[in-house]
Amino acid sequence: MTATTSPLTHPLCFKLYVITDQQLCAPRTLYDTIHDLLDVGVSAVQLREKDLIDAEYFKLAAPLCKLCHSYSAQLFINSRVKIAMEIGADGLHLPGNSASVQKVIAETNHRFIIGCSVHTLTEAEQRETEGAGFITYSPIYPTLSKPGYGPAVGLEELRKVTGRVNIPVFALGGITPERVSGCLDVGAYGVAVMSGVMSPENGAQQAKAYLRQLREAESR
Repeated sequence: MTATTSPLTHPLCFKLYVITDQQLCAPRTLYDTIHDLLDVGVSAVQLREKDLIDAEYFKLAAPLCKLCHSYSAQLFINSRVKIAMEIGADGLHLPGNSASVQKVIAETNHRFIIGCSVHTLTEAEQRETEGAGFITYSPIYPTLSKPGYGPAVGLEELRKVTGRVNIPVFALGGITPERVSGCLDVGAYGVAVMSGVMSPENGAQQAKAYLRQLREAESR
C-alpha cells in the first residue's frame, strides 16, 4: 500500500490529549468539566462517549466545539464523521476497528486531523501508512479505563512503536503525571488521559500537573 499524506489544516500543537467520559465526571456536567480543563491550559479534547446515540452525541458536541474554539483549543470527534463536519470540529479519532484512514480522508476532503487508537506495532504502522496524523498507543500501564485491551505493554513496547513510526505517538493507559517523563524519554510525542482529568473533585488540578510535567520535560 502506498503511504498517504494527510495534510493538517490545523497544526498538531498539543502534547496533552484529553479523552472524555461524562460518567466519570458526574455529578458535574461534561461541559463544566471541559470548561475547567480549558481554563488551566488544555488545548485538545476527544469527545469519546461511545454509548450515546447520534442525537445525544450531537447535543454534547455542538456546544463543546464552540467552547473549545473560544479557547483556541481543538475538538476531536470520535468516529462520527457527519457530526464532525456539521459542527466544524478540528479532527476525528478512529478506533482500532474503524474504516481505513484513507477512506475517511477521501470522504472529508482532507478536512480533519485524524488520530487513531492502536494497540500493537502492526496497527501503528498500518495507520501511519493509511495517512493518520497521530496515534494513541495503549495500554502502557495497567488501567481500569482500558480493561478489554489486554495486559499493559510497558515502556519498552512504547519505545519500539515510537522508533518505527514517524507520526506523533501519544502514550495512553495508566499515565499519571509522574509517568509523563518516562513516556517522553522513550519517544512519545505526548500523553493521552481520561480518568486522570475527568474527576469531579480535582480534574483541573490533575490537568495542571500533566501540563507542568510536559513543560518541564520539553525544557530539559
